[in-house]
Amino acid sequence: MAEDVADRPLTLEEKKAQARTRAKAARRAQEAGDAFVTISPAAADYIRTNAREQGRPEGVRLRILAGGCAGLEYNLDLLEPGESAGAADREVESSGVTMLMDLKSAIQVTGSVIDYEEGLLRRGFRINNPNATATCSCGDSFS
Repeated sequence: MAEDVADRPLTLEEKKAQARTRAKAARRAQEAGDAFVTISPAAADYIRTNAREQGRPEGVRLRILAGGCAGLEYNLDLLEPGESAGAADREVESSGVTMLMDLKSAIQVTGSVIDYEEGLLRRGFRINNPNATATCSCGDSFS
């Protein structure tokens, strides 16, 4: 009987193949003019409110960094005044908010939805990332 891929760690070649697939999807989405990351209306409202309060543009920069309990972590910052997309950046417009990210980060989050939730136990951004194979309990990091 064939071994189920979900029951074992991925090989280096399988990881490379998945990365190539994500990179192609990110490029196709950008070329088609599609938002390869979606910002929910609740997240957009929170971003706009905080940007206005701090005198910044209505947008964020998303970075994927090594670290966190699951291996990679999300880093989301408001754009600085005058900050715009550089040559190596990908720019997404969703729910009236601009998001900038480098290519490596874009590849990791293609197809993701960024939401903002406010509850008794948790308040903050929640990123639903279809590329994540595992997440930590707080949702701030993934692998």
